[in-house]
Amino acid sequence: MRVLLIGSGGREHALARALARDREVTGLHAAPGNPGIATLAETHDATATDPDSVTALAAKVGADLVVIGPEAPLVAGVGDAVRAAGLACFGPGRAAAMIEGSKSFAKQVMAEARIPTAAARTCATGAEVDAALDAFGPPYVVKADGLAAGKGVVVTRDRQAAAAHAAECGTVVIEEFLDGPEVSVFALADGDTAVALLPAQDYKRARDGDAGPNTGGMGAYAPLLWAPAGLAGEALATVIRPALAELRRRGTPYSGLLYAGLSLTAAGIRVVEFNARFGDPETQVVLDRLDTPLGGLLYAAATGGLAGAGPLSWAPGAAVAVVVAAEGYPDGPARGDEIGGLDEAGRVPGAYVLQAGTSADGPGRLVSSGGRVLNAVGTGPDLAAARAAAYQAAAKISMRGAWYRRDIAGRPAGTPPPEP
Repeated sequence: MRVLLIGSGGREHALARALARDREVTGLHAAPGNPGIATLAETHDATATDPDSVTALAAKVGADLVVIGPEAPLVAGVGDAVRAAGLACFGPGRAAAMIEGSKSFAKQVMAEARIPTAAARTCATGAEVDAALDAFGPPYVVKADGLAAGKGVVVTRDRQAAAAHAAECGTVVIEEFLDGPEVSVFALADGDTAVALLPAQDYKRARDGDAGPNTGGMGAYAPLLWAPAGLAGEALATVIRPALAELRRRGTPYSGLLYAGLSLTAAGIRVVEFNARFGDPETQVVLDRLDTPLGGLLYAAATGGLAGAGPLSWAPGAAVAVVVAAEGYPDGPARGDEIGGLDEAGRVPGAYVLQAGTSADGPGRLVSSGGRVLNAVGTGPDLAAARAAAYQAAAKISMRGAWYRRDIAGRPAGTPPPEP
């Protein structure tokens, strides 16, 4: 099976790594890829958000399966174009991808499907924003309605900051604050059948102790030994399957990866958000633990065959990913800084490095080209060993202004530190 992977981030490097391990994958191509992905796949120039560009490349390389990593190509309708060309595609069409492309649309789907979530209002004017902030009170939760690369959410007790974010975004969804740890549950879907993957948790805030602004994610770990038993099954029954049924009822069946961000509140699970693709950096740890060959799973989801895929197999132990970020992230990340130490990091037992915001600047010179530059991934027989390996690898990285959180997997995100 020849696979074309669309994207260039850490999530796509993790996907490429898992696909390269699948013996059924006989050819792996990526567009545009990054220098890390290029060690596993043949990379090509293509505009990821251009349906014609991607479709033409898929035909050129003879792809049996196109895997779309990021959200922007999905919302741009790349999946529709690939399927219209007669090719198998992992990733929803434009209409179904609006479950991530519009927070307001996602709330409508949840309301119709009776999926538990926070009460919310969609606001397009200052008066509507003021009324919603009055109604819900602090902490204020303000979400940009459209795509924002994981950084369109502000959670704050500062009324002025909440109103300013709303004014900057235009149309926003303002909702009640959900008090409880957040977890991520990914599900493969083929339009009818859904299969849940291993739950994971990421760390959205920039700084240690869950301080600082929201980011696209500063690290992640799996498995979640503290989470309720049967969490994935409960999420399938109360969140994933009802969402798929509602999208099918609307005439937009969902095929691809449906990501449910969940808050584990005292009243039960509540949906924080839906995404239409693998989450980053949770993908890095979830796929590390997956023993079932990935290519066959994604092809089954793309072709309506998940019902016959059988139970998934998971490796024992744990995985932890620590994001190494550029100076100035998330506000204005520096670019063009040389990266060193990858070979040394890769020699740490149980660790490896995935590239995210990187590019080549001449032969043998790797530089930063995004805010979240690298993922140091550690594995081990338990969470403590995996965490130690990840941080040992992160410490080997050299890059001007590089920084990372020091408390990933130290305790569940969103929970207070233990009493002294």
